[in-house]
Amino acid sequence: MDYNGKRIYLCSEMCRDAVAKDPERAIRTIVAKGQTVQAIPTKDSPAALPVRKKTLGVLLFPRFEMLDAYGPMELWGNLKEKVQVITVATQAGAVASNQGPRTVADYGFDDAPQIDLLLIPGGMGAFDLVNDQKTLEWLRTRAKKAEIVMSVCNGASLLAAAGILDGRPATTNKMFWKSSTGPGPKVKWVKNARWVDDGTIVTSSGISAGIDMSLAVIARLYGKDVAEWLARATEYEPHRDPSWDPFAKAAGLVD
Repeated sequence: MDYNGKRIYLCSEMCRDAVAKDPERAIRTIVAKGQTVQAIPTKDSPAALPVRKKTLGVLLFPRFEMLDAYGPMELWGNLKEKVQVITVATQAGAVASNQGPRTVADYGFDDAPQIDLLLIPGGMGAFDLVNDQKTLEWLRTRAKKAEIVMSVCNGASLLAAAGILDGRPATTNKMFWKSSTGPGPKVKWVKNARWVDDGTIVTSSGISAGIDMSLAVIARLYGKDVAEWLARATEYEPHRDPSWDPFAKAAGLVD
């Protein structure tokens, strides 16, 4: 909606309902609490900017780790006016997770639309794919066209096997460090890191670290207020320091 010459994107149905009842008061309250998704000039302003939804594509494969995929999807999926979340597998249809429950892939490799943000979860099944040329070639092709490529846990192993991380800093699961880093001899692996942001490629440590990484990327793209609102909405206390990593020490990787 428009407010004082700016287009305000509201972050939830609750916000929209409040605005419908008392626009002036609701908008002042929402803005004061940092709960707007984004404010840009209206189309009548010479400084108007085009707004286009980004597509977040999440790769699914047999025995993917559920939280690796669903933690980030919970956050990105709540940016409904800014981000569309889709799932992709070798073929559309149900894909069994490492924990058992199946998730339906919206698209297969051959018919997936343009992906702006690519997320690669990890899981025991990732180890099975480091030599799967069909998957690696799809990753190489899609990574070249994506704005940002992200991985969680040993999803980085797939990016490494595809050569996407060659010469770049990256991190991965600490409890399976040797097997996870094995496919990437040319990668500058960072042992002590919750996540590593290298601009167009962002990698995170194991499982829950994908949530912290996602909030950091969301803050970069849409502002810290949006990331903070998502953390509050999900009742999650994020780790904001990418070097926070007690698990590296627990795994004996650092002193």
